[in-house]
Amino acid sequence: MSKTPRILAPDWLRGVAVLVMVECHVFNALLAPAYRDAWWFAGLNWLNGLVAPAFLLVSGMVMGLNLERRWDQGTGKLWRRVGQIFLVAYLLHLPTPLLWQFFGERGPHLVSLWTKMDILQCVAGSLALVLLLVPVARQPLIHRWACLVLGIAAAVGATPVDSWARQLAWPKFLLNYLWPTGVGLFPLVPWAGFIGIGVWLGPVIFRDEHPWRRSLLAGVMFVVAARFMNGSLAYDAPFVFSRLGWVLVALAGCCWLGQPVRGTKWILEFGQLSLWSYTVHLVIVYGSCVSLGLDSLGQRFNPVMTTLALAAVLYVTARVVRWRARRDVR
Repeated sequence: MSKTPRILAPDWLRGVAVLVMVECHVFNALLAPAYRDAWWFAGLNWLNGLVAPAFLLVSGMVMGLNLERRWDQGTGKLWRRVGQIFLVAYLLHLPTPLLWQFFGERGPHLVSLWTKMDILQCVAGSLALVLLLVPVARQPLIHRWACLVLGIAAAVGATPVDSWARQLAWPKFLLNYLWPTGVGLFPLVPWAGFIGIGVWLGPVIFRDEHPWRRSLLAGVMFVVAARFMNGSLAYDAPFVFSRLGWVLVALAGCCWLGQPVRGTKWILEFGQLSLWSYTVHLVIVYGSCVSLGLDSLGQRFNPVMTTLALAAVLYVTARVVRWRARRDVR
């Protein structure tokens, strides 16, 4: 039985998003404060703000396409993937190899660092909700519409959930999944909205030829809709719909890209092995529980030196990802 050809546009978008993410982390870790008021840094920050929405939207789209193709084959493989993301997410946040320190004076602080909501926790938590809806919906079409409703509810529900979460006495590591309680920037409300809406959009955009048209049209509609929305919080509905729209416009451009030409394959590999590229560059820049990262140098640099450091991080990350890609081929 022939395999369904892989749709490359989401991989290209995720690969480009990895490049921007590495830039964001390197510049945040190494750029001297004196350069952060420059006009170009404001534009860079706007671009960096599209990275997390791109990752989440593509994750939802890929999940929607996978479920459409293998609805009758069970979700065991997809649950294993979600479990891997959860495992990597919390291992990356483990702040110390000296586990007994969790029971000392710094224990509460270390637990907060370990359990804070980052992008991987948000991806895994959102995808887990999507998979939990599968046995409830029973049919792929009903499931996609349920995910759309869930995504829109998450996108527009920041204000009521914020008020409700502040009254709860739950442990912080659970509250972090609803709304930030001091650390973490990616609670399920509103960020799960990108994945829920993405599950619905994936099969719609890539159902036949010319997906760029549907992606571009959807992107423009979301950007325009955001103009007519009001929000009282930083991550309210206008934030979600505006970024969702711009990411879909970028996806429309990626639909024109096919197989990589010479010298660009590593970008596509970044997207296809995004968990690897994310993990490797994060360890290089920020370290891990057993290693130091570039941010531990204690020095900050000018834009030229920071750009050279960015090139070095990209090179090392690309080499590791290429090694992993070759192993998958074997």
